[in-house]
Amino acid sequence: MHTITLNAPDDFEGWRAGAKAALLAGLGPEDVLFAVEGQGGGLFADKSPLPPPNPAVKPPTVPKDFIPLANLTVCHSDPERFALLYRLLHRLQGDRTLLKQRADADTHRINILAKEVRRDLHKMKAFVRFRKTGEVAAPDGGVTEQFVSWFEPTHYTVRYGSGFFVRRFASMHWSILTPKGCAHWDGENLTFSEAVPKSEAPADDALEDYWKSYYAAIFNPARLKTQAMQSEMPKKYWHNLPEAALIPDLIEKARERENAMIEADPTTPREGMMRHREVVVEETFPDRDTIETLEDLRASLKGCRACPLWEPATQAVPGKGPAHAPIMFVGEQPGDKEDLAGEPFIGPAGQVLRGVLSEIGHDPDNIYVTNAVKHFKFEPRGKRRLHKNPTVKEIDHCKWWLNREIELVQPRVVVALGGSAVRALTGKSGTIKALRGGAHPLTHLDRALSMVVTNHPSYILRIPETDRAEQARQGLMDDLRFALSL
Repeated sequence: MHTITLNAPDDFEGWRAGAKAALLAGLGPEDVLFAVEGQGGGLFADKSPLPPPNPAVKPPTVPKDFIPLANLTVCHSDPERFALLYRLLHRLQGDRTLLKQRADADTHRINILAKEVRRDLHKMKAFVRFRKTGEVAAPDGGVTEQFVSWFEPTHYTVRYGSGFFVRRFASMHWSILTPKGCAHWDGENLTFSEAVPKSEAPADDALEDYWKSYYAAIFNPARLKTQAMQSEMPKKYWHNLPEAALIPDLIEKARERENAMIEADPTTPREGMMRHREVVVEETFPDRDTIETLEDLRASLKGCRACPLWEPATQAVPGKGPAHAPIMFVGEQPGDKEDLAGEPFIGPAGQVLRGVLSEIGHDPDNIYVTNAVKHFKFEPRGKRRLHKNPTVKEIDHCKWWLNREIELVQPRVVVALGGSAVRALTGKSGTIKALRGGAHPLTHLDRALSMVVTNHPSYILRIPETDRAEQARQGLMDDLRFALSL
């Protein structure tokens, strides 16, 4: 049996080159043994070189689906993965449809291994927590902060998954330490090193208490599903997550907090607000030239009767922020708390938005926030008022006010938080997924500006799984960083 030595447990290129050479030499699965450098090849190892290519053997070919599947499988910790891959590769030379035969034992097994590696990569992206360890020299001659994370993957996923962290944290200097290998990024180069013990990783950092406070604040007891949470956030990861120490207490007190939220939740407009609403003189859109300032706009907005939403709502909610903010955030509509207070983004979604902005180093008070629709649309449910999405007609009715706000504030960038904002800004409906990731020019206004599209912060609050909610929050953070960079 001929031994092909690989440089690392996840050495896909080494396996690929060795497997190709073995096929060209005419060796069957029973003739080849793959071994990782330093781990030996067992009793049947043969250190002699592979036989030369057999002229009678055709160059090997594989279906296009095999390479990405094999790349994932090599990252698995199953010691038989290399043999399985070569056996399947050898069989594919005679049957190109093998990967479509899900009942085949080898095809079934390789798909299971690949699925388990994908899950491990997903957990790595969700549960890596960087801790600040100090400062290092930057390429430009200055200094930059250094961050280190300790993670315990089930499989050899560090090399495969490190590209995700390079893209997401491109400006940071970071290291991911694991018992299955380490990855290091210095802002320009990605390198890898041998596994290290947990003692090499930092225990905590100064920002950890802030993160715990934030996690506790966004924990929604009304959406708690313990079984689903533990499925998406298995307990084996908890001892490396700073927020995990809070989970048992948050679960224990969830019902108590939920009851408190129900009791504290404002359900009907205050009597004073109702009286104020009744004395407002009905009118339609004012003359555009009479609104010269944001104060004029707020005063005029109180009398808007352009659509039926004004009647059940407490009051119209105008935008808020610096008169000439360089960036404007446009949401969907006021919520229950905003309707009562008369200010945008002061409820749970607003807290998420302010928290994300603060975390990326931007003062939330230096942005202008408003909504596509200025009145709260809701459905009475007992003593509560439940949010309802505005219709396209209602969004279009309110577009006049939004356009005037943009003209007065004159931002350079507008961030559309959700589909209703996209409709209000462009006059067209579009999916958030298709529009995210770039800047879109707005040309229907008198001045040119850029639009960045992302999810509304309330989307994060509706996700019950902790790791998915964290991924959505990280996605919002990336989108806001991009918007601010413009």
